[in-house]
Amino acid sequence: QADSLDVAEPLPRATRPSPIPPAAVRPRKLSVTEIKTLIRDPYAIYAKHILRLRPLDPLFGEPDALLRGTVLHKVMEDIIHAGLPDEMDEALEKIARITERTLERHVPWPAARAMWQARMMRVAPWFVATERLRSEAISQNALEARGALSLAGKDFMLTGTADRIDMTPDGRVRIFDYKTGPPPSTAQQEHF
Repeated sequence: QADSLDVAEPLPRATRPSPIPPAAVRPRKLSVTEIKTLIRDPYAIYAKHILRLRPLDPLFGEPDALLRGTVLHKVMEDIIHAGLPDEMDEALEKIARITERTLERHVPWPAARAMWQARMMRVAPWFVATERLRSEAISQNALEARGALSLAGKDFMLTGTADRIDMTPDGRVRIFDYKTGPPPSTAQQEHF
């Protein structure tokens, strides 16, 4: 009798969920970032664009990776707009001031501000050195440059924002995407 308690009547398997929204309500535009989401988690795109669901704001904010990325992108944009002095010490001091000012404006947690300021200053000497080389080799640049591409023969637009685009005097273009986390692995780069 005890063994019979573990015996279950076989039930037919549930079909795999496969929502197929009508073509009229499908998104006509996605960002480059959302294409990665579409590949990894199509239900997130379905929830956002078809069902129009939005996550609730957290009860208590915290210094998460999204905020860090947003704020440090703003820091980089402000630094590039302001320009850097020729002297390394002066350039580092300017970066420290801009970073501190931006963090004070957008990050209310003192511990997070201190940690993010330290991270920025750890890469600042490298940034100053490479920025000097880049500035000598470019004819113009654009920050937070938005773009869109309509796919031929399709009622669909792909959009994106580049953190920075530099154009060289010979017409080549360099596109920068600032990252505050670890870079994607080789497998991620190949797959996505």
